[in-house]
Amino acid sequence: MKLFKQLTIVFLICMAGEVVAAYLPFPFPAAVAALLIMLGLFISGVLKPQSVQDVAECLLANMAFLFVPSGVAILDEYASIQGSVVQLLIIMVVSLIITFTVTAYTVTGVIKLMERGKKEERA
Repeated sequence: MKLFKQLTIVFLICMAGEVVAAYLPFPFPAAVAALLIMLGLFISGVLKPQSVQDVAECLLANMAFLFVPSGVAILDEYASIQGSVVQLLIIMVVSLIITFTVTAYTVTGVIKLMERGKKEERA
């Protein structure tokens, strides 16, 4: 019952994201809107991360299964992208390198900020 309650919370937030995205005057991904809503609920204290932790861990553990339909859809469209495979691979590799680099610098920056905060607390 606990997982059902947590899953219901996540689905309601996803539905709220769909509503927000539908009413925006510009195209905006509903999933991103839902993530921003959830972040706002966490920051405001209305929702505690522990209240969705079990379902989040379950979704993370089974994330590979969530990407199977996307992979199958890409294979269905292979004929239409067949002439662009090299370009697509180059784009994927470059974006992977950029993502890794930005993530590394972000993590490094956050660690430095956290260490600076700890030093200021001690002083």
